[in-house]
Amino acid sequence: MARIALIHTLIEETGGTEKLALEMYKALRELKYDVDLYTAHKDPKAWEILTSGDQTIQTIKELGEPFINRILKTKNDKFIRYRRLLALNHLVKLIKKLRNNYDIIIETQSNIPYKYTDASYIHFPALIDYISFQAKTGISRKLYNSLVIKKAKLLISKSGFVMTNSTWTANYIKKAYGNDLKIKIVYPPVNIEELLSINGERRKIILTVSRFSPEKKLNTIPDIARNIPEAEFYLIGSTSNYSRSVIKSINKKAIGLNNFHVETDVPRKRIIELMSQASIYLHPPFAEHFGISIAEAAAAGLVPVVYKDGGGWTDIVSRIDEGLGYKNIEEAALIIKKLLSECGRLNNLSEKAKDIAKDFSYEKFKERLNEVIEELINAKI
Repeated sequence: MARIALIHTLIEETGGTEKLALEMYKALRELKYDVDLYTAHKDPKAWEILTSGDQTIQTIKELGEPFINRILKTKNDKFIRYRRLLALNHLVKLIKKLRNNYDIIIETQSNIPYKYTDASYIHFPALIDYISFQAKTGISRKLYNSLVIKKAKLLISKSGFVMTNSTWTANYIKKAYGNDLKIKIVYPPVNIEELLSINGERRKIILTVSRFSPEKKLNTIPDIARNIPEAEFYLIGSTSNYSRSVIKSINKKAIGLNNFHVETDVPRKRIIELMSQASIYLHPPFAEHFGISIAEAAAAGLVPVVYKDGGGWTDIVSRIDEGLGYKNIEEAALIIKKLLSECGRLNNLSEKAKDIAKDFSYEKFKERLNEVIEELINAKI
């Protein structure tokens, strides 16, 4: 059986990229591959949160990071994209040595087709700044992005094997790195088994689940709620160092609204409770790479209404119904109003959403990952 090394350059956060790397490790072990997990640096608190109660994650090997990484680390980690690339560059010699012990090496965080590995998982290409891509940014952000691009170009392969999270992201990978890459869509796994069994009395509740981050444009949700007084809107999610100003902006927009509710850092139990009561899931006007919260809502039987861009639209919601995408908040309000007035259609779309969500199960993720590994092994024969 093939020996596989997984490299996740920095484990300092508890976000989607880290969770995907650990799910990949778990899946490869279940597929009976001999797999080891490596990182340059592991934050003990983040690691504890990520692996709490999971006996399948035995250990991770720390290879060390460059000293400059510690200097550049700030409270809000504004240099994280650059630090990842510095850490990866620092690991070059060590990764080359790993080739003597492993058949396949996969890198899961830098967002480049890394030239010293057999495959990379790209969440969004490092050569395109995802934040600037979504909204106008200042000169300092542009200068920082140019620094990231310069460093990334030194590490890129033009003909590697890439896994990614959606057909939408795949198109941007081609724009950033060219058409010679071999790209395979490997959707992030969603815990649909837990969600498909949700039952409850559906009411005129519109649910949004999101991190309270500036780029998410969550202050548009109160504007939509103001146009639909007959429904109750719930905006829930996790907070970070960036969240205070975001919540302040949301609350300012929500002055005088009685049908709009904000809940922060809620337990999973509360999310499930609201999913069992809500009829519609509303995603803010932000183009997600994939959109775990969108896929989870669909699995729970909520009808998702999303911004007509991003992987959440192309790979999830457009497959449910082309009429569920919006371009502005007025259009979003009209779609929701129409859905609430058509109970039969709402019920039919709920069932369709559940059916589409099955394509994002952990088992499907494992199948697609195994196809990639087999293709990489066959290419070496």
